[in-house]
Amino acid sequence: MKRVVFFVFIIVAVVSISFKGTGERAKYIYLNAEQLKALGIELSKKGLFYQNYNPKWEADKEYPYLAFYSTKGNHVTSIISQSKRDFKNKEMTNCDFYPMLVGNPQNEYTFARVCKDKELVPIAVCMAEAKIPNRTDTLIFWFKPTDAFQKALPQGIKIEDYLRLPDMPSEG
Repeated sequence: MKRVVFFVFIIVAVVSISFKGTGERAKYIYLNAEQLKALGIELSKKGLFYQNYNPKWEADKEYPYLAFYSTKGNHVTSIISQSKRDFKNKEMTNCDFYPMLVGNPQNEYTFARVCKDKELVPIAVCMAEAKIPNRTDTLIFWFKPTDAFQKALPQGIKIEDYLRLPDMPSEG
């Protein structure tokens, strides 16, 4: 009898822990390195790389080409100000979606292309997957939502579940 009570207690404890917080909306979409490739983000031992040519750049009133990388610090560096050496063999995507903000969970941004009143979709990138020494931080990429973006996400993820205004540092 004691064993049955013990097992029932364990099952109830596991189930209650599993369902705890299910009423809350998830804050970010977490994707692995393979899933990030569909969004144009490449993780390697050299760092994180992104380069995209937006075919709808004129309608978006944006630049046609966006490229950046992150290797050492918890920030991204625009390719415009750097050599294209590390991008030589990287695949160029042609997507109408792209990151509008790049920062971290502490709402510190190193790349911003939009004002803070536009709803975006936050994608979390765990830099530990890149296997760069001393990189265990997480970067948050706030993507412009489009139909093509929804199709690039893994099946079952709905952008409506994550679409929101970007987190901004509190002013004070």
